[in-house]
Amino acid sequence: MCSRISRWMLVAVASLLAGPALALTLRFDGTGTVAPTGGPDSAGNLPLIATGSYSFNGIPGWALTSPFSFNPVSGTGTGTFDFSNGPDSLFGSLTTAATVTGFALQYSVLGGTGAFIGVEGSGQSEVFLLGDPNNPPTPFREIGVLSVPEPGTLALLGPGLVGLGFSRRRRAN
Repeated sequence: MCSRISRWMLVAVASLLAGPALALTLRFDGTGTVAPTGGPDSAGNLPLIATGSYSFNGIPGWALTSPFSFNPVSGTGTGTFDFSNGPDSLFGSLTTAATVTGFALQYSVLGGTGAFIGVEGSGQSEVFLLGDPNNPPTPFREIGVLSVPEPGTLALLGPGLVGLGFSRRRRAN
């Protein structure tokens, strides 16, 4: 019986490792404000902070904090982001480029907490400025999508690897 369970675990873990992780698509929508946090540096990069309230896949309660710098001459910028909702969060880095109505963002998800512990992924969004950027704080609306591994896939992988380790230890004894 034990050997049958060990083989089953080995097959399950091997299939998880060999196949691509199931992707969870998170569609997000939010509003907030963006404002400078200081004057431009010697290269003309303006430090900004964006904060807002978001929903992920229609579930409200997510908050955004995103410090970044933007260069008005080149129309590009870089920064970090943290989406959080209680114990759950997603964080990482971003790049941004100016558009006619606001910004286009590219997200690199570098980690998370709670249901998203250890995830990595990517995404993109469009930010629409709803006010005069010369009169901060400037209200905005953001619509985007993030793709990260399915939390359930990650949850199965850990216990599977632990079970595989125990089965190998038993065989050695």
